[in-house]
Amino acid sequence: MQRLAEIRAALASHGIRPHKRMGQNFLVDTNMLRAIVRDAEVDLGDCVLEVGPGSAGLTQALADEAGLVVALELDRGMFDVAREFLALRENVVLLQGDALTAEGRLHQALEGLLHAYLSHGLFHVEESDFERSVVPAARPPRLGRLKCVSNLPYNAAGPIIMALLESALPFERLVVMVQYEVGEKLCARPGNAAYGILSLLRAQFADARIIRKVPASVFWPRPTVASALVELRPARRPDSAAYARLRQLVHVFFTHRRKRAANALGNALGVNAKQAEAWIVAAGGDPGQRPDELDYAVLQKLADMGEVARRAHDIVHEADLRARLKAERAARRAGWRKPRSDEEE
Repeated sequence: MQRLAEIRAALASHGIRPHKRMGQNFLVDTNMLRAIVRDAEVDLGDCVLEVGPGSAGLTQALADEAGLVVALELDRGMFDVAREFLALRENVVLLQGDALTAEGRLHQALEGLLHAYLSHGLFHVEESDFERSVVPAARPPRLGRLKCVSNLPYNAAGPIIMALLESALPFERLVVMVQYEVGEKLCARPGNAAYGILSLLRAQFADARIIRKVPASVFWPRPTVASALVELRPARRPDSAAYARLRQLVHVFFTHRRKRAANALGNALGVNAKQAEAWIVAAGGDPGQRPDELDYAVLQKLADMGEVARRAHDIVHEADLRARLKAERAARRAGWRKPRSDEEE
């Protein structure tokens, strides 16, 4: 297991520091690392996906117990640090890339890689699919059980969790470290103050519970808030078309969640409150409630209405397009700054 001094030295040798904007808070408590692996019940029959390995402390703990660990790291500098710490590990695949697409979906090549491995025992990483990769020379043993165990970047935990659940990957469970507030939102039920988009969409796929509250003292740098270790157990799979409509609706509808449902829906979809009220009543809901107080069945009926679905789709599509263009501009800027060779780093 890593010591804090080793992590500090490794980062210093690469001239890097943890990035607050990327939510980088590394687990440095050995007992907590081992507890996470125990909580996830990791054993040699598991293929474990880890998103955001950082300094690879949790990766090493997972590799001690799992048959195979596939770790995906976004940050170029942290990829180099993790590669050094994992140099002698024969059951770890280290990949550099973004877990999310600009539209908030799971990295397509990562999903395809894991599908081929779990379904057919094939494990082949195309160099063009990831920015960099480190793959053991020996062919990984074929494993039939997939888990995700991760200390997720604080700034992207919710989107990453939903992308994992929405993917077609057959996760047996996800055990993830998140901000405590995010953990509460993940596990909240209707009527709870923390209930919102994340709670509603998660419930379409999985049951969730907080395993433990985690103090800031087990991280470096120390976050300003407590964290939660959350377990998600996939238990159902919604109809993909119906879920897509629901997802689009709530993303625009819940933006105005503190207003009356009729006013919120009207503002979200660009119609008058009278029309919005008629739609809600037709779906069996109470226009006087707030959006997050409406029953799931009401929301789904609303989402399935033709005009509601069309308007929500157009709004979300425009937002996705703006996000994609923003990501492309950021990628171009990163390309301009990227060293031209390893010798220049």
